[in-house]
Amino acid sequence: MSRGATDCREHTHADLLTAALSRLFGQLEAHALADLVSRIELQELARGERLYLQGEPGTNMHILLTGRLQVRVKTEDGTERVVAHLQPGEAVGEMALLTGARRAATIVATRDCTLGALTRQDFDNIVSRHPDVFSHIARFVIGRLTNTQARAAVRSLARTIAIVPLHATIDRDAFCRRLQLALLRFGSNIRLDSTIMRHRFPAGFAGGEADRFLDECEHTHDFVLLEASDRPTDWTRKCLGFADRILLVASGTAPPQLTALERDLLAHVDREGYVLPELAILHPAGVQPAGTRDWLSGRSLARHYHVPMGGSEGFNRLARFLADRAVALVLAGGGARGFSHLGVIRALREHGIPIDAVGGTSFGAIAATGPARCIEIEHMIEELSHAFINERPLDDYTVPVVSVIRGDRLDRLLAHYLDMDIEDLPIPYFAVSSNLSANRVEVHDRGSLWRAVRASISLPAILPPVLRDGNLLIDGGVLNNLPVDVMRERIHGRIIAVDLSVEHEYRLAQQALPTGFEYLKGRLLPWKEPIEAPTLARVIMKTTTLASRREVEIARRSADLYMNVPLAEYDLLDWAKFHAIVDRGYQYACRTLSEHTAANPAIVHREDAFDLLAAARLTL
Repeated sequence: MSRGATDCREHTHADLLTAALSRLFGQLEAHALADLVSRIELQELARGERLYLQGEPGTNMHILLTGRLQVRVKTEDGTERVVAHLQPGEAVGEMALLTGARRAATIVATRDCTLGALTRQDFDNIVSRHPDVFSHIARFVIGRLTNTQARAAVRSLARTIAIVPLHATIDRDAFCRRLQLALLRFGSNIRLDSTIMRHRFPAGFAGGEADRFLDECEHTHDFVLLEASDRPTDWTRKCLGFADRILLVASGTAPPQLTALERDLLAHVDREGYVLPELAILHPAGVQPAGTRDWLSGRSLARHYHVPMGGSEGFNRLARFLADRAVALVLAGGGARGFSHLGVIRALREHGIPIDAVGGTSFGAIAATGPARCIEIEHMIEELSHAFINERPLDDYTVPVVSVIRGDRLDRLLAHYLDMDIEDLPIPYFAVSSNLSANRVEVHDRGSLWRAVRASISLPAILPPVLRDGNLLIDGGVLNNLPVDVMRERIHGRIIAVDLSVEHEYRLAQQALPTGFEYLKGRLLPWKEPIEAPTLARVIMKTTTLASRREVEIARRSADLYMNVPLAEYDLLDWAKFHAIVDRGYQYACRTLSEHTAANPAIVHREDAFDLLAAARLTL
C-alpha cells in the first residue's frame, strides 16, 4: 500500500530518508535534496510479502525505513540461498535503475516494513540535472557488493525476541526478568511491554514512530525482548510482526491443546518470510517433563525447550539457545571404546562447560542419554558399568541366521533404563541409525528413547536390525559415525565432537590368517601361544565405520572442538576394561579442555559467580 508523496516530508522517517539519499546520491544542494525527498512514495510491506523477484524487470528502487528485508539468490541447483539481511537506512534496487538489468535477487520482508520508493523517471530526472550523481551511486553500489558477505554474517543474527505467553497463569514479569538476567551473559537487553509502549505512544503502534523506536532499541541493545499479551491485542500483533524469533511460553501444568491466541495469530507461520515459533514449557521445580508429544502435536515449531522454574540452569540454557551460543556434544560410535565418552562428559562438567544438546551414533547414542536425562555422571557410570559388566547383554547368542546375538537381553536392559520419550528429555537429543531399506541416514529425535538407541547400535550381523514402518534400521556408524552435520542443522552455536577412530589397527606379524581351529587352540590351551587374528565380530565392527570415514573427516573440520581419544590399546570388545577406558577419556579430555579453554575462555560457563554479577548489572 502506498501513501501520497506529499506525506513523506512530514513523515517521522524524513531524517532517515534524507540520510540514506545523501549516502546514495552524494552531496546535493538542499533544495535538490528536498525535491527528491518529496518524490518518494511510502510503501508498506507486510511480513512474508515479496518486494522483488529475481529475474523480473526493475522499475523502481527502495529505501528501507523500518523493518528488515532478506536477500535471496537462486543457486544452480534451483534452491535459494540467503546472502544478506537489510536494515533500516539501506537502499535496494538501484542496480536495476543504473543498468536496466533485471532484478539480481529475490527480496522478502522478514518483518513488517515501511519503504520509500523512487521511480525510474524520478531517478533519471535527478541524474540528468546532477551528472555527478551517477558516478557516486556507482561507487556506492560497488562498495556494497564488496561488503555483502560480511554484512550478511553480522545481520543474520536474530536479536529481537517476541515473548508470547499461552496461558494467563504464567507470571510474565518473573519469566522475562529471569530470561533478561540469563541473556546478560551475551550482551545488553531491554524489555518492552504494552504498558511501556502505550505510555510512549498513546495514539497506538500502527504509525512509523513506534517502528522507529523499536529500530533504535535494536541499535542500542544486543537483545530486545517484546513481552506480548496472552490475548490477540494490537501490541501482540506488533510483537509478532517485528520479532526475529517468536518464543511461545506455556505452563507445563496446563492442557496442551492449541490456544485461541495461537489459532488467531499464528496460523500463517508457514508463509514465506515468517519464522517458526519456538516453545518453552515451564515446569515446577522437581517435576520431570511428561506428555511433551501432546504439546508438539498440531504445532509447527522450530524447537521446544523444557525450562524448570527451580534454579537458574534452565533459563541459562534457554538464553544460550536464543543467543546462538548453545554448546552441543556429538559422540561417535566405537564399541567398548565408547566408555571413554563418560570420562569426556565428566571432564566437561568439571571444566564448567555446559551441554545444551547431545547426539550420537551407536555407543555414542547410548552415552549421550546421560546428559540428555540430566543425570549425574557418577550415576551414569554406575548404570553402564552394571549393564555391560554385570548383565553382559551381548552374550545373548543365537543361531546366526539374522544375527549372532538374539538381542532380547539388550532390549530388556534398554527398556529398563531408557523407558521414556525423546521429546520429554530435558536436553535436546538425537540418535542416528542407517536405513538399510532406503539407503539413507535416519535421525531419531522423536518417540521412544530406548528404541532409537536400539536402532543406532544394531551392528550388522551382530544384532538384529530394527524394523520401523517397514524399513530395516542398522547401526548408524555405517553411514554417519560422527553426526556433526546433523547437529549443525539443529543449533547455531558451538559443537564439541568426540571421535573414537583408530587409524592403524589389526596389523598382524604372521603372513597368513589361522584357521578357526588353530585360533581356538591358541585361546583355550594354556601351553599354546595365543594367535593374533581379528574375530568375526571385530571385523564387522571395524567394517561398520569404514564407509563413513569421509563423513567423519568432514565432521572433524566442521566441529568447533574435535577430540579423538587415544584408544589404540583397547579393543572394540574390551567390555571388561570399562573403568580404565572411562579414565582414559577423562584424562585426555582434561588435557584438551585445559588447552582449549585457556585459548577460548568464553566457552566456560560458571553459574554462581555470573549470577551475582548479572544480578548487580540488572538492578543498576
